[in-house]
Amino acid sequence: MPKKDEIGKLEKALLEEAAKALKNAYVLWGFGVGAAVLAEDGEIYGGCNVESWVSGLGICAERCAIHHAVSHGNKKIREVAVVVGARNKAEIKPCGACLQYISDFAENPEIKIVTAKVEDGKVLFETVKVNRLRELLPQPFKNE
Repeated sequence: MPKKDEIGKLEKALLEEAAKALKNAYVLWGFGVGAAVLAEDGEIYGGCNVESWVSGLGICAERCAIHHAVSHGNKKIREVAVVVGARNKAEIKPCGACLQYISDFAENPEIKIVTAKVEDGKVLFETVKVNRLRELLPQPFKNE
């Protein structure tokens, strides 16, 4: 696990934006998730999960952040951060649908997916993990 001083300035900024977005999560039955993406223009766009009582109508934080970037004219992302509350015991990683969506918009399959837990709005840097998209989704769907 990387230490706070081993994480780059960019990863810190992404995690902090994801932590801000987490505060806006609309949770009905699951748990809150915040995400942030670094877009091709160098801007960081946040997103949170928005749940619905109807299965399939909600949106994951990662896809929400990507939609935020796309709505600002960015169709490629360079890096992703995902955070959950510190009480969440599950391993933090995007679901399969989000991994495919990240792949659809990724500049390349080596982009970083940085995850961490948050407590009282603060990123717990001792919980940070860094993976590459290719590690989490080795065979994405491509219509080629």
